[in-house]
Amino acid sequence: MTTTTERTQPRSAVRRAAPWVAGAWALAFGALSGLALMGRTSDPWAPEAASPLGGLSGTQMSWIVLVAALLVLVAGVLGTAGRERVTQRRAAWLLVAVGLVVALVVSDVRALSFLGYLPQTLLALVGLGPAAGHLNWGIVLDSGTALAHAVGGLATVVAGIGLLERAAPDGRVDWSRWARWGRPAVAVAIVIPLLYAVTRIAWAVGLPLGIRPEMLDELGSGRWAGLGLALFAVVGALLTWGLVARWGEVFWSWVPRVGGRPVPVAMALVPGLLVAAAVTSAGLSFWRMVLAGDLWAVPGATSDWAAWAPEMLWPVWGVALAVACLAYLGRRVGRR
Repeated sequence: MTTTTERTQPRSAVRRAAPWVAGAWALAFGALSGLALMGRTSDPWAPEAASPLGGLSGTQMSWIVLVAALLVLVAGVLGTAGRERVTQRRAAWLLVAVGLVVALVVSDVRALSFLGYLPQTLLALVGLGPAAGHLNWGIVLDSGTALAHAVGGLATVVAGIGLLERAAPDGRVDWSRWARWGRPAVAVAIVIPLLYAVTRIAWAVGLPLGIRPEMLDELGSGRWAGLGLALFAVVGALLTWGLVARWGEVFWSWVPRVGGRPVPVAMALVPGLLVAAAVTSAGLSFWRMVLAGDLWAVPGATSDWAAWAPEMLWPVWGVALAVACLAYLGRRVGRR
């Protein structure tokens, strides 16, 4: 039986915050991009070669971000102030479309890098781990900016979905139709990151799985950074299992204060969808390199398949994880 708390929490927390986060992203990056185009500052976001938009210049990217930011602001105002359902629906779908472009295309592989290396970065700040004393703050800032685009894009999508609910005849959206896809989606979203993790764990223990022994030697201490990413992938796979497990809906009884209570739906959906967006964007970056003939830039691309082949499956991983999250939402809240 679905409780009242489960039905109202996503709307009261995430849904109310999403328009504000989307607006903050649009105002901040729209203003920075506008200033850059007027020559008052440098371009706030320049794609790297591995980006889905890697062939563009920083100025071209500033135009894209500025247009996207203006569309978000205009659609948000029209959808909120408009009283006609047709206007609300059009504004909502515009927000969803622009949000997906920002989260999956404007953002790139650096968003996933920020999430994957976050534990190692935090350890480095207190002088621990392989990155201690070697942090490159320029790279950290670029990765954080990519993550900001992913967050802003997803917030825009959620804001658009909120408008679609308002425009619906009864103010409700039927999410229960996604529930049947939960188990197959979770299975895919678990297998793919574990395949990636197996290669990096093997490298860390000295086994050149999928690469030449010479490349393993060239990696040096970089193997430990790969191990960190592998462990991150394993933890992510375990949490993904929670989307279909009982403990993903109700806290274990031994957990202090919250034991036996329902797990907030947003606690699973927010990180799940954020990782899904980052993984999909990163996977698209690798596919762009393949289609553009730039895969040679990846170390070992010609003979060490494990250095790049697992990443080619990341768009499938991202889509499967997003579907698994929607199935979780459908199972927890149904029609609301």
